[in-house]
Amino acid sequence: MLSEQPFLAELLQAAKVNNHRFGVVLRGDDAWCNDFCQHAAQLIQGSCFQLGGEPLLFATQSRPMNKGQQLLGHECELLVIDLSGEFDANSIASVLGTLRGGGIAIFCNADYSSEDFARQWLQRSLKQLLVVEQGNLLPSIPHNDNRLESPHDAFEMQSQAVELIKKVVTGHRRRPLVLTADRGRGKTSALGIASAQLMLERKIKIIVTSPTIGNVSPLFEHAEKQLGSATRSKFKLEWQGSSIEFVAPDEVVRGNFQCDLLLVDEASAIPLPMLRSMVEQYHRTVFATTIHGYEGCGRGFTLKFQTWLTDNRPGTRFYHMDTPIRWASNDPLEIWQYQTFLLDAELGELDESAELVKPSLKLAHYSKEQLFNAPDKLQQCFALLVNAHYQTTPNDLMLLLSDPAMRLFACFRDDICIACIVGVEEGQFDEELAQQVLIGKRRPKGHLVASSLASQLALVAPSVEKSLRIMRIAVHPRFQSHGIGGDVLKQLYLQTDYDFYSTSFGVTAELFRFWFANGYRPIKLGIQRDQASGCHSLIMVHGESSWIEPAQELLTQSFRYQLTDLYKHLDIPLICVLANSFSNRVEKLNRLEIDILQGYAQGGSSYENVAMILAKYIWANPMDTSSALLIRKVLQQWSWSDCAREFSLSGRKQVEEHIRHYLQAILK
Repeated sequence: MLSEQPFLAELLQAAKVNNHRFGVVLRGDDAWCNDFCQHAAQLIQGSCFQLGGEPLLFATQSRPMNKGQQLLGHECELLVIDLSGEFDANSIASVLGTLRGGGIAIFCNADYSSEDFARQWLQRSLKQLLVVEQGNLLPSIPHNDNRLESPHDAFEMQSQAVELIKKVVTGHRRRPLVLTADRGRGKTSALGIASAQLMLERKIKIIVTSPTIGNVSPLFEHAEKQLGSATRSKFKLEWQGSSIEFVAPDEVVRGNFQCDLLLVDEASAIPLPMLRSMVEQYHRTVFATTIHGYEGCGRGFTLKFQTWLTDNRPGTRFYHMDTPIRWASNDPLEIWQYQTFLLDAELGELDESAELVKPSLKLAHYSKEQLFNAPDKLQQCFALLVNAHYQTTPNDLMLLLSDPAMRLFACFRDDICIACIVGVEEGQFDEELAQQVLIGKRRPKGHLVASSLASQLALVAPSVEKSLRIMRIAVHPRFQSHGIGGDVLKQLYLQTDYDFYSTSFGVTAELFRFWFANGYRPIKLGIQRDQASGCHSLIMVHGESSWIEPAQELLTQSFRYQLTDLYKHLDIPLICVLANSFSNRVEKLNRLEIDILQGYAQGGSSYENVAMILAKYIWANPMDTSSALLIRKVLQQWSWSDCAREFSLSGRKQVEEHIRHYLQAILK
């Protein structure tokens, strides 16, 4: 019999009484660790999930270390995390959310020493849990006379959220609801419960969207449970003439679907322009997002999108769910998880009484050892990155501490991070590897831009040269729009020595303007929209390498050609800023061509006869959103009916009238 069994029984009793979860770290040989976990499973007599390591016989479900997200939407009473191999911070942060109150998480095979600062960071954090060493004294069991919330109390906020969601349908139009919550608060479940209740009350068509369908699995599961006899497929749930259907974010924006309610889950991971389009197109919308956790920050969403909603939809309701459902408040494991992965890293507060002037900042490089030994500084940098970039995750934290190619530069004022840059070194391939990359036989991990450009341009130079890809750049919200981003980029160039600098991101007009204003030139526009952002990825570069100018000219020609196909649905503001950045413009119209256009504007000729001249005119002049109809019809060659639908016109006749009136105004 395992000598630690009484300890286990007492620990589980404490967890059950308080509806809390505890973390246990085992240090001992494999046989002893397995016995400990097996006895825990026997005492708990519930579901046991395992992450990493060889599957245990008593584990109900087992997943490889990097597949913890697959268990989201399910619950367990015992969680075993095997750290014998590589560890995945995103996966661990996800799977911890499946553990119910009254359960324990056991970390096995954590006994290793490493020069890797990410592993050292995890080791340091694990020491804060209950460490059980084979043959040594057992740790004291925490006793917290926490008064249990009654089931009614635990679900009170979720019930309120359900009623608010239903009110979006039954109340006035154009009054969106924004739900925010930490993980484990029942946010997505509330969307599913509310959907089912609406379907029971009326015939209704609900569209749900999220960066990935996996995010909304609990929504479908809770709705199906409420309805009982619904018909379910991967993307749709139907019941007596009502339906819930999943549609990807970019499709929602482009499709203008007919629906009675639009639910947007994990809204913080969707670009702001897309969220605004949803608000404008769909008059009954609910936006829900996790503000801490593996999905991303949510705080940029909170600051920017909610401010926009307040200005443009004054009737918007905001509701924050902070009562946990799966465990009680002040849960020890949740507190540990947030501290370990900096999920609750908050921006430092600047002195409000201080005069808001552009500070004098000095950019400095911080090594991995410096970051490990100064966790407060790392926390400040990470909080700023999380605030600025929705895709920042716990794995990004670990990469900062472990990846030798990663570089962190930051500026501080009064121990508060004002600006930071995260970059990754790329290139410096030898000739043989560069040739393999060029012909598509090799694609070295971590060299996104170097490999992509070498292949696209059939040149070894982008992969042979030494470059820095800027992955993240962030400025404290209080000092944004002060030119600080440009200032720190200039300091970066002075402090470092690379052949060129690059960046790759889901492009929007706003982001493009920032990089273009700071000397970056577009080189490659992605063919497909990014699944997470719903945007095409764009590579931009800064430097004096001889291949940059020809590469930009290649993009210019390709962009003009592909506007009728690959980029047929590209946003008008983005088309304008991209086209205006191209230095090689089409020749101006000659006198005859101008006369032909003026004749058409007055009612002569036909569109088909002047379309080519119209295209030449548009490309030869700066574009702005006032020429949106011309861009859609002439450059992207939309059909008359699609143009009429997009611009709320009756058909070809009215579309052509608008084109003629526009030409009359600009050809005076």
